[in-house]
Amino acid sequence: MIVISWRTVLMGPYNHPAWCARGHRCNLGEHRATPAVMQVDGVGKVLVTRVLGANGRERLEVTGSAYLHTTGQAATKQVDRTLRGFAHVMASAAAQ
Repeated sequence: MIVISWRTVLMGPYNHPAWCARGHRCNLGEHRATPAVMQVDGVGKVLVTRVLGANGRERLEVTGSAYLHTTGQAATKQVDRTLRGFAHVMASAAAQ
């Protein structure tokens, strides 16, 4: 019986996944894609990066910023809604 690991199948020459950006983005045993950027004028932006960790597990790194309301209470509500939205996204991703 021959067993082929998913890493063998996904890796191209030089042991990089096809989506890996290579170069300086690929280091410390990790492979990183070129970040995807979503920017909404006047609201903020989010960068997402696909990463294959040294442990063989893939993950999505999310970095972003958003402008908050000028009053403290409204800004607090924005932060709360945003965190709840992220919790929903994470729960949906975990369920798949």
